[in-house]
Amino acid sequence: MDAIVTAALADGIAEFSMPSVARRLGVAHSGLYRYVTDRDDLVVRAIGHAVTSVSWPDADLDWRELFPALGESVWAVCDAHPGYDLTALTAPYWPTEVVELMRPYIESLHRQGFSVEDAAMAIDSIGTLVLTCSAEAVRLRKIADSQHSRELPGRDLKGFDLDEMWTGRGWYDRKLETLIDGLERRLVH
Repeated sequence: MDAIVTAALADGIAEFSMPSVARRLGVAHSGLYRYVTDRDDLVVRAIGHAVTSVSWPDADLDWRELFPALGESVWAVCDAHPGYDLTALTAPYWPTEVVELMRPYIESLHRQGFSVEDAAMAIDSIGTLVLTCSAEAVRLRKIADSQHSRELPGRDLKGFDLDEMWTGRGWYDRKLETLIDGLERRLVH
């Protein structure tokens, strides 16, 4: 099974097909279905492998340090596996590895004063924020790299004309700061 997942990731988590994975492994396409039910099953397994391939922060960090650290780990997955962002956002379900990864963070945040529901929502929000900002950054880089990027609608709109939005991670840092400020108001004191 590991060889199949590795082959899918080598083809690209967003681009692989069952025939391309079979070719990479030198096996018949139909032989893959003894190990996975379909492409969606392999996508979920690839996501699980991708998530466990990076370092994750200690769950007992103070929540104000934990959220940015979690975001950095999700960014590391996106950087290591181009296309991970959109693939993870559209996956049919979460792999067990993601569920097990989230459990200690939710427990830690609950011990630090968040309700269980707010802790889970916060972890989900950080992940979703990174995934959407990563996908948006890819799109904006393509626009910024085009020869007519300064002439496109919206590029001259006040606030959207900042280079910060069009380079690097876009507005991720601002969005994360806003999210953290809002989460602070949810703490149960």
